[in-house]
Amino acid sequence: MFFRKLSLRILLLVIFNFQFSTFSFQLSAQTTYIPAFQRNQSILVLTGNDTLSLAWAGGMSNLAFFNIDLDLDGTDDLLAFEKHGNRLLPFLRHGQQWLYAPEYRHCFPGLHDWLILKDYDNDGKKDIFTYGLAGIRVFRNSSQEQLSFSLVTDQLTSFYYTSYSNIYASPDDNLVVADVDHDGDMDILNFWVLGKYVHYQRNYALENNLANGWLDFRLEDECWGKFSEGADNNEITLLSYCQSKNEEPNRHVGSTMTMTDFNHDGLEDLILGDIDYAQVVLLTNGGFLSEALMVAQTSAVPNAVNPISLYSMPLVSSTDLNGDNIPELLVSPADPSLNKSQNVNSVWLYEYDSLLQNYSLVTQKFLQEQMVNLGSGCYPVLYDWNGDGLLDLFAGNYGYYDSSAYYNGFLTSYYSSSIAYFENIGTASQPAFRLMNPDFGNLRQLNKQALFPTFGDLDGDGQTEMICGCSDGSLIKAKNGQITENFLNIEAGDFATPQLFDLDRDGKIDLLIGNRRGQISYYRNISTNENSSFQLETSNLGNVDVRDYTLSYFGFATPCFFRQNNETLLLCGNEQGKLFLYNNIDNNLSGSFSLQTTWLPEQTGTQHLPIQEGIRVGVAVGELNNDNYPDLIVGNYAGGFAYFEGRTGIPVSINETESTTAKCYPNPATDILHIETTNDDITQVQVFDLTGRKILETKFIGRLYQLNINSLSPSVYILKLITDGKNSYHKVVKK
Repeated sequence: MFFRKLSLRILLLVIFNFQFSTFSFQLSAQTTYIPAFQRNQSILVLTGNDTLSLAWAGGMSNLAFFNIDLDLDGTDDLLAFEKHGNRLLPFLRHGQQWLYAPEYRHCFPGLHDWLILKDYDNDGKKDIFTYGLAGIRVFRNSSQEQLSFSLVTDQLTSFYYTSYSNIYASPDDNLVVADVDHDGDMDILNFWVLGKYVHYQRNYALENNLANGWLDFRLEDECWGKFSEGADNNEITLLSYCQSKNEEPNRHVGSTMTMTDFNHDGLEDLILGDIDYAQVVLLTNGGFLSEALMVAQTSAVPNAVNPISLYSMPLVSSTDLNGDNIPELLVSPADPSLNKSQNVNSVWLYEYDSLLQNYSLVTQKFLQEQMVNLGSGCYPVLYDWNGDGLLDLFAGNYGYYDSSAYYNGFLTSYYSSSIAYFENIGTASQPAFRLMNPDFGNLRQLNKQALFPTFGDLDGDGQTEMICGCSDGSLIKAKNGQITENFLNIEAGDFATPQLFDLDRDGKIDLLIGNRRGQISYYRNISTNENSSFQLETSNLGNVDVRDYTLSYFGFATPCFFRQNNETLLLCGNEQGKLFLYNNIDNNLSGSFSLQTTWLPEQTGTQHLPIQEGIRVGVAVGELNNDNYPDLIVGNYAGGFAYFEGRTGIPVSINETESTTAKCYPNPATDILHIETTNDDITQVQVFDLTGRKILETKFIGRLYQLNINSLSPSVYILKLITDGKNSYHKVVKK
């Protein structure tokens, strides 16, 4: 029951090659261009007459929260870490409000699975503890004039019995980094490799007279608190003393820990959440600072009136939101699965009442109430529904959370998908959107998942049909209140993402369908009368495949064909959150489309960094502000979207052609970029910014080189490799 195999995620190096192009893709021998976009959060979005202040923040679902000074003004701000997609959501404190500040995301290194911010070197700046390879990575906050971090170690170690070894951490557990013994340095509580018991890694840096910033751990206690978790449930056994540790079977992983002095007696208590469960358990410490002993437990946390009940695996973040040095409690799911968690009312805020000496529930949707938050998944589509000449905004989703139940000991959660309709109430040069119907076409009653809409007049009667794909691969037609399931009996693969678009320019709209495989099917419109008729031309249009084989068997292609300067282009989202841009489509429907880039640059000040909005992204392209540049709306699995205005392409002054293949990893990189060739020796390495200005150069002979890019500002750069007289170019990203 509730058994999960112990699994470790393998970090794989992802290598990106890049080709340069304009939006019209008329390549020049001297200067080429990369399309650029700029985030715009000022576009109004209303629900009724209320303006959503965080409309374009991209949604929230499964989060951990931390205080950190983002703008270095001496006042703590707020950082949220979204587990599903490893998104960072920075918020600046502005009086009693929080302002979404995504530009600070690029100040952080690559993070995944979980995050903890603690000042371990006592310099007043929060440092980073995060998941590595079956262990803990540490970054020191090295901020001077702007926020920045430097890698300290990829694997934090502790002295176990006779020697130092890696401190174990699971990608699915949330451990504790805190001053457990109140001696002034940071200790660690982590689960034993098979779960069930908590290990206490005591930091001996101060005891050994080491300087601030040293991390010198010893395994102090194999059964901290003298309790154990159930092997197949969330039951807690007090006073267990770990007697049968060596006889324990494997158990599931997936627990959250939050250490806090809940009853203010000077001893640290522990709040535990567990995978597949909605409740947490508070363990009361009745021992000593030198040796914890859990003597009582309760699930009425933080009170019996409004206890935490949040599927699945709730994580409690102790965070000071109002600057009074009394932390509030923020609770959100931490289940690694994408289809188990509550997703709309999933950020519960409890405030401490000093008079009642208790916590009270304030809201179940902290910050979510000011966002577009469509549950799990957000697939935007632009279409002028009311015929006023302005593009309206529609969005499908994977689904809103409905309920959970246990079958044969396993948790199953249920979701129902719907289409949200936002009418464009702005002007041709200034869009604005109002939510008119959260269940357009009344499709939620079907209890489908992953509805993805497209619109068009299929039968020529002057009325628009809405066609929706869903997770089972079938299509649904909705028109004039009538719903037709299994439309045309078309089956193009699970998680069908259709688009109606006249691909062959014959005056009839064709049907393009992306799928979970990461490919696109092309159904040509062969209708001759009012009855719709489509013929399958290919199940792999343009040989498009947006899978990343190093990370997943699936691609979750979300295609958006559009025309710019009368040229057909394709922008397609994928599972990992990349946006694939293709050209060479016109007069080449039976051939291979040309991949231009998998990362579109977002202009942030003087920097250009990849648009990264989370996982399973969908994208809508349209002219929304009448400036002749295509604009983007990008949705992600957290249930919201972001708005990007098109900008002038970025010129890159390069006149040689690519002739050599090389690997550049990791990409994005923080300090060291590894460059590797297979056939030719590297003789020279040059780095250019996106204006073509050379900013770094080094000479080297060999096939493997480590380039130190620590001095570069976060941005996108062009790496030029000269190998035996041949040149190649590669896009690299400095985090």
